[in-house]
Amino acid sequence: MHSSKPAFLIDENLPVSLRDAIRLAGFTAYRLSDVGLKGAKDTVVAEYAVSKKLIIVTFDKDFGYIYHKLYKGMLTVILLRISRRHQSN
Repeated sequence: MHSSKPAFLIDENLPVSLRDAIRLAGFTAYRLSDVGLKGAKDTVVAEYAVSKKLIIVTFDKDFGYIYHKLYKGMLTVILLRISRRHQSN
């Protein structure tokens, strides 16, 4: 499915533009809808990612639990967080 470079599976809670930006940078990236997993349970997504050696990129903390309980050492998850900085006047 991909070369020796890291390849990514972008969760549906992230914008299409992220997949496109990763591809533009020269990496392979798929959204869940690209691989027929739109609306799939997180465990199904994780199983697919493990089988295809894809790195999951998500906002969903449940993938941390799935990693620790089911796929430790077999699954890579990038859990994104947005920091909201307060500006003082």
